[in-house]
Amino acid sequence: MTELWTIGALLQWTQRFFAAKGIDTARLDAELLLAHVLQKERIYLYAHYDEPLSTGELAAYRELVRKRGQRFSVAHLLGTKSFMGLKFSVTENVLVPRPETELLVEAVLEREPRDSTAAVLDIGTGSGAIVLSICHYLPQATGLGVDISAAALAVAAKNGAALDLPQVRWQESDLTAAVGTQTFDWILSNPPYLTAGDMAALEPEVRHDPQLALFGGPDGLAVYRRLAAVMAEHLKPGGHCAVEIGSGQRQAVAAIFAAVGNYSEVTVIPDYGGIERVLIWQRKERI
Repeated sequence: MTELWTIGALLQWTQRFFAAKGIDTARLDAELLLAHVLQKERIYLYAHYDEPLSTGELAAYRELVRKRGQRFSVAHLLGTKSFMGLKFSVTENVLVPRPETELLVEAVLEREPRDSTAAVLDIGTGSGAIVLSICHYLPQATGLGVDISAAALAVAAKNGAALDLPQVRWQESDLTAAVGTQTFDWILSNPPYLTAGDMAALEPEVRHDPQLALFGGPDGLAVYRRLAAVMAEHLKPGGHCAVEIGSGQRQAVAAIFAAVGNYSEVTVIPDYGGIERVLIWQRKERI
């Protein structure tokens, strides 16, 4: 690549380079990175194929291409990720929000009216995408995002400020340890659920996410056991809790919650690929 390279030539070269690295979305990634460097929409690229890049633009683009070739995700390189129609800042300190996690948010939105004043707890909030999305679409709801990582909470707080959602608070906490006696209408979590085998077979891009947000112990179920033990005591009467799970984990996670005895029969929500992805329970009232 030299200063004389045009937008069209760069896209073609980068597409071939990414494809050779085994990147399935080679053309899309090339366009996203170049549009980011030029601070333009992707459509701009197609109308300016013959436009050359400046020396500075070329250098910035070259660095992004190099890192994408090392299999850093586009989200990490751009510092943003879309989720539920909103834009969230992401860093190496948070898990990049996945499309399947939108099912957790949709589970709440489908069960709460637009004027809901529900109190929502998001355990292991990371970027804050779950609780912030809920409070964006349910503007009278309130939220608390907790995470064991102070660095993650800093990212979540930045996202909360950008979305102008002061009704969402943040607290450093190992699960509910610092929540005290607070109770909620909804408690949600996308906990780490990968097994030791899963971690060994991770896609290269995912390896740049924090392992703390990925590894769920040798069998992937360690955090579910802890969640089942504490969620019910922080649910209001009639309150619900919901968790995201990995492929093939429904029976094991459902059994963990059933053994505690504080939860109703589980509701299962599959993702768009048919994988059982979200489990929902209601607090079982004591007689």
